[in-house]
Amino acid sequence: MISDSFYQDFKQGRTLVIGSKVYAKNTDRRRLYPDAIGLDLFDGEGVDIVHDLETPLIGHGLFDHIDCYSVLEHVQRPWLMCANIESVMGEGSTIFISVPFIWRVHGYPSDYWRITRDTLPILFPRIEWIKRGYLAGDELHKKAPAVTIDGQVFLQKTEVVGFGVKRGL
Repeated sequence: MISDSFYQDFKQGRTLVIGSKVYAKNTDRRRLYPDAIGLDLFDGEGVDIVHDLETPLIGHGLFDHIDCYSVLEHVQRPWLMCANIESVMGEGSTIFISVPFIWRVHGYPSDYWRITRDTLPILFPRIEWIKRGYLAGDELHKKAPAVTIDGQVFLQKTEVVGFGVKRGL
């Protein structure tokens, strides 16, 4: 669970919620923001725009904040999606991103990638990362945390999370 303090400094204004489709036990993340638009690959509850972000998002203007939760692992070419996200962010726009790191393989429609915290600056070269790390439970770590069970060391279930600001156009 990500605490509100992790991304409390998001820039107020138009927010693009990527991966916004509401599934059975999830809540509509658009409700977290006063002026939010939901984007997803598939139509459904919580979706205002059906779009594949491997292609540019044209005609929707710039956004002040991007919320991208558990989406990058499902994109065949995440570098294209990340470039397209940066292209709809204005100077000073903020981004919150979360991607499974140690997690079960899951569909939507497929599960392709796991990235490290050091991948975020490569995928998003114009973002100045304020916070970035491995989230296990509600604790942020610089390295993926491990647990020892019966003398065996295992990496703990974690997500790579980051909060940043776009600098330069």
